[in-house]
Parts: sequence; structure tokens; C-alpha cells
Amino acid sequence: MVGTWLASGSILTAWLVCLDAAASARPPDGKTDYTQGCTVSACHGALTGKRKTHGALVEGSCDACHEAVAGERHAFTFTEEDGELCLQCHDEFEGVNIHAPVRSGTCTSCHDPHGSDHDDLLLTATVGASCATCHEKTMAPLKLLHGPVAAGVCTSCHDPHASDHSNLLLTEGNALCVTCHKPIEDRIAGAVQVHHPVTESCLTCHDPHGGSDQFNLTESMPDLCMECHEDVADTVADAQVAHDAVTEGRACSYCHDPHAAMHKPMLRDEPMTLCLSCHDEPLASNGGTIGNVAKIIADNPNHHGPIGDGDCTSCHAPHGSANFRLLVEAYPAKFYAPFDEEAYQLCFSCHESDLALEPETDELTGFRNGTRNLHYLHVNRKLKGRTCRACHNVHASRRASLVAESVTFGTWELPINYRSTETGGSCQPGCHKPYRYDREHPIVNLPPMPVANADAPD
Repeated sequence: MVGTWLASGSILTAWLVCLDAAASARPPDGKTDYTQGCTVSACHGALTGKRKTHGALVEGSCDACHEAVAGERHAFTFTEEDGELCLQCHDEFEGVNIHAPVRSGTCTSCHDPHGSDHDDLLLTATVGASCATCHEKTMAPLKLLHGPVAAGVCTSCHDPHASDHSNLLLTEGNALCVTCHKPIEDRIAGAVQVHHPVTESCLTCHDPHGGSDQFNLTESMPDLCMECHEDVADTVADAQVAHDAVTEGRACSYCHDPHAAMHKPMLRDEPMTLCLSCHDEPLASNGGTIGNVAKIIADNPNHHGPIGDGDCTSCHAPHGSANFRLLVEAYPAKFYAPFDEEAYQLCFSCHESDLALEPETDELTGFRNGTRNLHYLHVNRKLKGRTCRACHNVHASRRASLVAESVTFGTWELPINYRSTETGGSCQPGCHKPYRYDREHPIVNLPPMPVANADAPD
């Protein structure tokens, strides 16, 4: 394909006027020598001074396109009308879709028919600048431009003359995108799960010309994701406790790969690994500081069941929740809480609610003095019931049954000083004097632990 095209209509008239004006500039004696050609004479020599010159002009074959008008007047017309003139030498462009200037034969809206300082005899310095003369509104609202657009190389994606594909694309749909974005194609090929829009059209999420961010998204996240994921949108909108990872920064893409993933649902890694990639340091929240969960798990060998299963979502809602700490069910937010069975739905979804409902038992728990249920004693109180985390670390502990070494009480790490025996145990926390219990031989009077045994091993 050669990018050399001649004018029609008003452009033709303008050129004829220019040629006539050049003729009127002949010396008064009327003896200018035209036998050496149009561009050698004093009239049209400037047409050959460009970096690129049309082939017919290089050969001095002006009459391939122009013919003189009969008479004394120095004037010319074209040998053919409109774009038919160009087709005398250049093959006709074929395709289902024809670019409007090509279809109308106004090739000179993009190309100079004599010469240009630019490639392909363009009127502008780049293809992009040429396209922008008509398609300026396409790029005007975009903050950041797609690489080919920013480089002014629209022909990386579009054929400027004709194409069998929509929008004059070089090929259809996603096949065009992956000619450059090959790594994404490779990831898709080996993925366990592929995002549905990826299999349909990249343009579901991306603007091919640019956008407000480096990914050329049609809308910022998480709003873009919520357009399809309405259930998540409802959860986030109704959440009394929001997960910052959903609403800030990279939003959904912190955890989910928008193209393809080895883990469902489109997760970038194993679920707990993902959680700990953020929760590997203390984090401030409206409900108080969240500890370094990664360190707690690493430093303590006894893990809560869901932690052992690598499933943080057994207890926490990843998008938003009505409950403290993004919990999936109710659990008291405070250290002390009046007992209400409904307030402990999180714990009772796995553990027997009778642990806190039955004052006497010989089988529900090992934490009893004879048959006196010490879970009931601590938790089931109308005013100052101790919540589960008053004694247990809910993620991991050095001790069995997730009994904690200490628990946060205001700004104080309150020590528990728990010691176990074969049939019971004891504790000497900061909240009360030492107590002991024994399942087989219930202790009626609980004196302080002897000083000699204060540091006895478990």
C-alpha cells in the first residue's frame, strides 16, 4: 500500500488556483522554459524539497495525474476524478469496513500527493496526529493513554484503509490484545479459573485507548467489579464494618486476579497466605489495633481449627460484615459482655452452646471443678460475663485448648499464668487471686498456689 492520494472538490479548486497563480508569476517576457519539466522550472521546484517525494513526481511524470487545459491560460485538471485518480497506480483497498476518507476518495485528507517530511506522505508528523484530526474526542477525556495511542501508532491495532473486522481492527476481539499482552494469554492457558470477561471481551473492563489509571479501566475499582458482582456490592454497601482491602487502593485486585488464577474464586494465592500478606504487622482499625496475626501463628504451635485448615473465611467475611472484626456471625466486641446466646453465634456455629448454658456437666468440658462447668461460671453472667478471648487466643497459642499466655485488657497485657495438671489446673491472672480446679476431686477451698510451684511446668 502506498499512502499517496490526490484531492477532489474544494481541494481540487484550491490546487488549480495555486497552479494558475504560479503561472502568473512568469517573467514578463513570457519566455520561461518549461521543456525541462514542471519541477525544474521556477514555478513548482519547491514540491521536490521534502524528505519523501511521490514516485510520479520523482520521475517527472506530472502528466500521470495532471493534464493541461486547452488555451493560453496555464491551468491543469486531473486525469481522473476523486480517488479514482489514485487507483490508477494503487490497488483498491478491500474489506467489509472501509475507512470514511478512503470510501469517499478524499485520500488527501491524510496524505500529501506531492511530498512530505513524514513517512507515508502523511500531512502530520505521526499516524496518531493524523487520526486525531478527526478522532480527537476519542482521546480527549482520557487521563492516561494506551501505549500505542500515546506513541501515536494507531496502526498497531487499526488498518487505516480497510478491514474485515469492526472498527477497522487488524484482527477481531481478544486475539488483537494478546498480540502484545502475551504473558496474560500464557497465564490464561495454564489457569485453574479464568475470569468470564476475559473469555468474552477485554473491552468489558478496559478502554483500548486509555483511562484514568495505568490499566486503562473503563471505571475505577471497586465500582467496575461491582457492576457485575452485585451480591458483593450489596454486602459492601450494607456492611457496618468495611474491609479496607475492598474499598481502598487496588481494591478487589489486592486479593483477586482479574484475568486468571490458580485458586478459586480468582484468588492470587492460597486464602490464608493472602490474608497474612497484609496481616503480617499490627494494623490500626476502628475496632482497635489488630495484632500481627502472621507472627502469632508462626510463634505458636497450636492453631485454631480454621487456621489449621487455612480458611480464614470460616470466621471472617472478606468483603464486609455487620460484625466486629469482619466476623461472619455475632461475637461480643468487648472484653466483658452480658451473656446472650445470640451474641455468641460465631463460636456456637462450631462449639456446643451448652458450654455456656449448662451450669453442671461431667462431659461437656474438661474445664470444670468436679461437675461445676467453669465455662458457664465465667461467661454466663448478666453483667460482666467474660468473653471467650478473656482466656483464649482465637488464632493460635503455645498451650492446648488455645489458652493464652496473656490477653489485652485496655492498654495492659493481662497475664493469665495458667498451669495444668492431669486432672485440672490453676490460674493466677491479673483480675483475681489464684484459683485451682480438679475434675476428679473438686476443690472447695481454693488457697493461693504455693510460691515453690509458681513456675512449675505445665
